Amino acid sequence: MSISCLTTTHPLESLTVKLHYTNQDKDILMYPDISPASEHQRWSVRKDAGNVTLDLKDIRLSDGGLYDCQVYKDQACLHSARFNLNII
Repeated sequence: MSISCLTTTHPLESLTVKLHYTNQDKDILMYPDISPASEHQRWSVRKDAGNVTLDLKDIRLSDGGLYDCQVYKDQACLHSARFNLNII
């Protein structure tokens, strides 16, 4: 599953991406990677055709809930998106 967070011309290496799971009030992913190894294996960040995209593999029922994705360039927040992931 892929979720687009931002369209930008900035190189991915110059950005910081933070994914926060609001249901459990915890950070799921930080790029560059400082996230727990177990989450890093399931969530990843890539840039494809100008889109900063979050990828989730091995989807579980417990992944459902409200998430915040924030993309920063230096200290400035370029974009903040909230999405609800429904697992059916």
